[in-house]
Amino acid sequence: MKIYDLSATVNEELWYYGTPYVPYRTKYLATVKGNGYITKEHILTSHTGTHLECGKHWWDDGECADQVALEKIAGHARVLRFACKEQPFYGITPEMLEAAGADRLEEGDICIIATGWDKRIKEANYTWESPFITVESANYLKEKKIKAFAIDAPMFGDPRDGMDVVPEGLELPDYVFQKAGIPCILGLVHAAQLPDEVFFIGAPLKLEGADGSPVRAMAMEL
Repeated sequence: MKIYDLSATVNEELWYYGTPYVPYRTKYLATVKGNGYITKEHILTSHTGTHLECGKHWWDDGECADQVALEKIAGHARVLRFACKEQPFYGITPEMLEAAGADRLEEGDICIIATGWDKRIKEANYTWESPFITVESANYLKEKKIKAFAIDAPMFGDPRDGMDVVPEGLELPDYVFQKAGIPCILGLVHAAQLPDEVFFIGAPLKLEGADGSPVRAMAMEL
């Protein structure tokens, strides 16, 4: 059985969203020379690398990472492919979803968006020019009753809407999914290599009260 590793390697060169987020870094707390063993402190945010976004990211009373049912982030997934050709701000509309096969999504499926944007993961504009889905597309997928959403980009809302402060009154695809209880996984890698249907797992750390969590995402051939 082939298993696809869909998580980016976490190291000090990994992208991050900028202020108020912080880049990943580590320091030694114990060394073989001084202690006979190694222990390191890892400093990262709940939205580091390939990660889960849940309702707590947006609302004080939102669903936390440790409350997301495992059944939601594991199961049958359908891969929708988009030839964004590394085009900046590539917005995916409902019509584009249907052309990519979204009409075949069934209730309880996980929807994986594969754009190939992860090829630019080490470039400065990886975050700021990310592909995204429109609010209308989020509503379309919600109506298809998907149980989770995943994408090989660091954003699924328009990055031009801003990062550090969300303007009042702005409608985001994130809101559509989180209000519907649909967990989202961002920053996949190698999604374009997947077959059209897979068994997907995107398991977060069980961090109590967390607004998100790094995940080890993987997919298996059916």
